[in-house]
Amino acid sequence: SAFSLNLTNDAAFTWSFAQKGQAAQEFGGTYTVEGNVLALEQKDGGSLIAEITPGDGSKFNFRLLGASDDDAGLNFSK
Repeated sequence: SAFSLNLTNDAAFTWSFAQKGQAAQEFGGTYTVEGNVLALEQKDGGSLIAEITPGDGSKFNFRLLGASDDDAGLNFSK
């Protein structure tokens, strides 16, 4: 699977994902950041709330709040 997250300065986001061999799907909305918590509010309802852990340079790890201990989350880079 491939994931992409685009965050803009005006608090908008676009999330894109594709499973191998399938067309990409995407959704968007607005986001807020409080400390190390990122909340993505979808335009059509629903949300993703995750803990953000900074990495080297412009990289970060996105791990859903409440995820199991063996969930490594998703790594994003600029």
